This record gives sequence, structure tokens and C-alpha cells, in this order.
Amino acid sequence: MNISISHQDDTLTVRLDGTMDYTVTSQMNGLITDINSITAARVVFDLARVGRVDSVGLGMLHLAKDEIVGKGRHLTLRGASGNVRRLFELTDGHSSFDFE
Repeated sequence: MNISISHQDDTLTVRLDGTMDYTVTSQMNGLITDINSITAARVVFDLARVGRVDSVGLGMLHLAKDEIVGKGRHLTLRGASGNVRRLFELTDGHSSFDFE
């Protein structure tokens, strides 16, 4: 998975590109550490280029959300479509995450 981070004003945007599965666990843990070191009131995960998320990837998104919200920030998921969007619908992700 490719990850890029940009910071503008008070928004931190994390663009994810690839597949979110068990193989990205250490990468996501590192990302959470990186996010915690950057001051921003709002964090956006751009999922437009994510083709698939499995249960481990979904769990990592929940861990990231817990960390981000636990620090008084707001997390938004952007661009989820196709199978990724369907996963959130099937797992009631709309009640756990805010979407754009």
C-alpha cells in the first residue's frame, strides 16, 4: 500500500492507495504514530484508490479512529466506493465513521 500525507490549514489528509489487508498492519501502525505527531483538528482518510479492505484493514481503520478521536480530533473517510463502500454498509460503518 502506498500512503501519502499532506497537511493544509487544520486538516491532515492521508491518501491510501492499494489493498488494506493483513499485510499492511505494521504500515498502518506507523501511520497512526505519524498522525499523532502532526497537529491538526481534522484528519481525512482518502480511500478513493483503495480497491479492497479486509477485516484486518477495517480493524486498523477502527484503531486509527480511536486514536484520532481520543486526541480530540475529527476523522472523516473520503472517496470510499465499490467493494470498499459496500464493506462499510455491511458492517454498519456509517454509524462508526463520518463519510464525505
